[in-house]
Amino acid sequence: MEGSAQVRLVFAGELVGGFRADDVKRSFGQAYKVDGERLDEVFSGGRTVIKRAVAQDDVERYVQKFRQMGMQVLVETMDGKPVPVPPTPPAVAPPPAPAMTATAAPVAAPPPKPLAATIPPLAPLEEQVTCPNCGERQPQRAFCRNCSTDIARAIANKQEEMDRARAERLAARNGGRYAPPKSGVAVMHEGTDDLPPVMSLSFDGRMGRIAYFNTGMLSLLGVALIGIGAAVIIPIFRSAAVVVPLLLAFAAFGVWSMRVSAIRLHDLNRSGWWSLLLPVPVAGSLVGLAMMFWPGTDGDNDYGPQPRQGNGVAAMIMGILLVLMLATSLFSYRSYTKRLHREAAESSTQEQFDPRAAQAADVITGPDALKAFTDDYLAQPNHKAFASSDSGAFGWRSGQGSPREAARQAMSACEVNRKPYTEPCALVNVNGQWLKQH
Repeated sequence: MEGSAQVRLVFAGELVGGFRADDVKRSFGQAYKVDGERLDEVFSGGRTVIKRAVAQDDVERYVQKFRQMGMQVLVETMDGKPVPVPPTPPAVAPPPAPAMTATAAPVAAPPPKPLAATIPPLAPLEEQVTCPNCGERQPQRAFCRNCSTDIARAIANKQEEMDRARAERLAARNGGRYAPPKSGVAVMHEGTDDLPPVMSLSFDGRMGRIAYFNTGMLSLLGVALIGIGAAVIIPIFRSAAVVVPLLLAFAAFGVWSMRVSAIRLHDLNRSGWWSLLLPVPVAGSLVGLAMMFWPGTDGDNDYGPQPRQGNGVAAMIMGILLVLMLATSLFSYRSYTKRLHREAAESSTQEQFDPRAAQAADVITGPDALKAFTDDYLAQPNHKAFASSDSGAFGWRSGQGSPREAARQAMSACEVNRKPYTEPCALVNVNGQWLKQH
């Protein structure tokens, strides 16, 4: 058979429906012992001659063979003109005479005219793929028909870029603590990362539900200690200087509490700024419940790897302590309120039957002076004095440096209030002791 009667098989990257590009590429490489750059060149999307000088009797067999691999090949003459695939193989080999007339086939043979210049169209492909480079949607194939991009490799590269960008964003949020991955394979964490330190003001890391509960119990213990310290220290020193360190302690505790809430929100893959809603009455309750019961993100998220779970035994102990603290607090509160009511009743009874108030009506003249003595003067601390006049004028002072000073101030106040030419003022009581009897 002469060369003019022979054809060649060309592969342009088109795959048969239902075949994956990687599988087709591997099958072709194993069948024809092709690998490396040569194999990549065949599947680059360009036109590649994969079989030369094929006899027309063997065309259909080779076409079917490549189709079984998943490759849709084109049949062309040796000079590049497309020819159709023979519908059926010839029964016998052509005699020599027809072979002699084959030289005139490109000009006089009738088959090229009625048939199309390409292979008959394939059936619609079952799978569709979108090129990551140009966005062209097309049947499943190794290379994009629009931009000749290796689709499988482009998808893998795009996924790797997304993973790397996410890792870089994570590293930026955490000050470079978490480095971007070295390959496109994602590393899944199973909760083995160390928990953030409890006694710290760093807002980096994540905290699970159990660890958050345990830390919350420690915070209640801290509040109780600060409150006890304030209750003991303030009455002893009675100085504003003692309040300053207590306020600083409460401020540090507030920042620390916000930090714990923020890293718990990180475990939910939420920004720590949501913790600012905690002081809000209704929204704070909802956020607090979500932080206590909502599970964290599985594996890595934008704020770091998944931390280890907290100690469940410690959580049970903390829960028991919480119940005991609540019971003790309720009992103490009830005892305190009962004592207050009892003291208030005793104080009211004492004031009602105060003998000094009963004697005041016999010593002090004038309703205004009597009211000032019983309602205001008697309740004041010592080093106090009360002066009055038979005309109704009065004056009193308390909290002075000495009884003498209190008496002098009370007399001065009474003289200021006394009208001219009326009875002079006189001291009637100093530190609860009567000095004038009518």
